[in-house]
Formats: sequence, C-alpha cells, structure tokens
Amino acid sequence: MISFITDCEGDYQYWSRCVALSEVVEFNSEGSLSFKRRDAQDYFVFGGDVFDKGLGDLRIAGQLLEFKKSHPDRVWLLAGNRDLNKLRFPAELAEDDIDVPQPVPLYPRAPPQVSLRSFLEKQLEGEDAGKTVDDVNTQANRLRWILDHTMTATGAFELRRQEMAILSGKDAWAVSDDEVVSSFLESVSQEDGLVWEYLIHSSLLVVIGDCLFVHGGLPKDAINWIPSMDMRYLQPDEGATCGGKRVEGALQDWVGAMNDFLQEGLRDFRAQMYWRSGRVRGGEGLLCLTSTPACFRRSIVVESLLQGGIPDHLDGEVEAFLMKGGVRTVFCGHKPCGDSPFVVRGESVAVVHCDTTYSDAAAPDKR
Repeated sequence: MISFITDCEGDYQYWSRCVALSEVVEFNSEGSLSFKRRDAQDYFVFGGDVFDKGLGDLRIAGQLLEFKKSHPDRVWLLAGNRDLNKLRFPAELAEDDIDVPQPVPLYPRAPPQVSLRSFLEKQLEGEDAGKTVDDVNTQANRLRWILDHTMTATGAFELRRQEMAILSGKDAWAVSDDEVVSSFLESVSQEDGLVWEYLIHSSLLVVIGDCLFVHGGLPKDAINWIPSMDMRYLQPDEGATCGGKRVEGALQDWVGAMNDFLQEGLRDFRAQMYWRSGRVRGGEGLLCLTSTPACFRRSIVVESLLQGGIPDHLDGEVEAFLMKGGVRTVFCGHKPCGDSPFVVRGESVAVVHCDTTYSDAAAPDKR
C-alpha cells in the first residue's frame, strides 16, 4: 500500500489527524513516524508544502526527515512551492534597501501588493513621534513583510515564535525577534537546516508502480521540458519566451531529468545564496517553479487542473504520455479541493487531488 499526505502547511493537528487515519504509517511510542505493517513493503509519499501556516513547521519537517533517512527507498518527499520559496531568505534578508522591487512575479488572482515601505510605515503607527521608517527597517520586520505579503503566510513569524517556545519549554515572550529570524534564515542557509535538508532529500516527481506523484500538476507544455538555471524569477517582459529545453524520451527519462534539475538548482543556490550584480542569485531556476508567470504556466509545482475551484480536463497528449509510461493514476496537492479528494478522470488515467485543507488567514489557526 501507499500512503499519501500533502499540504500540511505547518498545521500539526491536521498532520496528526492524517497520520491517525493512515493504514500505512503511525507514530510509534517515541513519537516518530513508522510503518504500521512491519512485514509489508508499503510506501509513504509526502506531497510537499510542509511549512507556513501553523505551529508545526519544525516538528513536521523533523519527523518527515527522520522517516526518510530511516527508509530512503520507501519514503518520498516532494518539493512544494512553500518549501522551495524559502530559498529567497538569504538574499532578501541580507539587504537593507527599503525601496526594493516587488520580489514575487504577479500571479493570477494575486492579492493587492503591499510594498516594503508601506509595510514599514504601518509599523510606525503607535511608535514614538521621532521614529522614522529607517528605525523600523529591521530584519524581523522585513521577514514579517516577506511572510505576510509575499508568501501568503500571514502570521507565520509569531507562529514560529510559539513553536520555538513549545520546543524549548520557554514562554513565547522569552523567544526574541532575532531568534525567530535566525530560525527562518538558518533553516535554509545552514547545511543542517530543516528546510535545506528537506529539499535535498526531496523530489519533483515520484513514480511508484502505476502511480505518479507531483505537488501541483502536469500541464501540457511541461511534458519533457526541463527548466534552466538561467531562468529569472521575474515577471516576464511582453513577448518573452520561456527558457529551458525540451528532451526526447519516455516518462522515466523526464522524471529523472526533473529530479536532477532540482539537485542542480540546490547546488546553484548553495554556491551563490546572496545577490550578485544585476540582482541575480543562485537557485532562481527553482524559484521559477513556484511561479505561474516566471515559468510560463508550465510548472509542475504550481499548475493544476483546478483553476479557481473549477476542474479542467486532462489533456489528451499528457494522458497518452502517462499511459505510455505505465501510469494510471496521478496524485497531487497544492490546490485545496474540499473535505475529500477530488478526482478528474480521463479516458484511462485519473488525477486525484488530495489537498483537503482549507486556508482562512483570518482564523486563529489559519484554517
């Protein structure tokens, strides 16, 4: 059997409920993930988006990594947009310019954009009359802006403070802003950081038997396309064309090439985490996968058959490619689909959408 859980986004209660419902995995007496059936060759796939909207970022990621390392050939982790976008932290938290460009290419149905300057001016409200925007231009406030207004992770700064308090046995007030910043930054900049370790142990596509697992979906133009390291995480100019290259081969060849690209992108990021001249940094090709416009609608991480809650059909050429590769069912997440999985059926291939979370930024638990 295969257990598939996806898009917990830091919600430890949701994660725990999913594990409790699983026939494949469980928490053992030490609180670690384990396979229920000791004599069976079961598999576990986590569909990506570990982080952002709950009190469980650090604990969920830690449990997944421990499980993956214990069973490297039976446990698979997918890289979601909320995992990959953390590669932005080192460069964007190292600068102090207030009038920075909007860091995210504008995507369809994006919320109104809030500039860093506007955000900092809001922070001045209630401060001493003599304070200026420069006085509140701290790493902590820049991180709050990045999370709240460019990662749709409103409140994640304080949620991390609370989780750090839980793990350390402190009161939340005893965890400083600087400690919270370090937690986010070092999670990706350090070799033993949880985000970094999650990403280096993850894949973009996983095939087990006749099942394919992907975070977002399989748009037609993504098939046999490999992004390139020189792609830029920017809003494309009018008339621009997508970078990358097309490769010939079967499904397994493309799956292997995409997973190789993920690791190449992580090496590129590690070699140049900070801005260079021309506002270029390492890992931009991976960041493009988190963006509809930067990837020209061909990202397997963020594109989906569910658009605005309305399902589209499975493209015939995509279905033929999957069938030729021996795939009969695609499992994905990324777009919330209700209280139960949502199935889009083609002639011979079914796409099962499994993000059964719901995000409400106004709710205390973000659900």
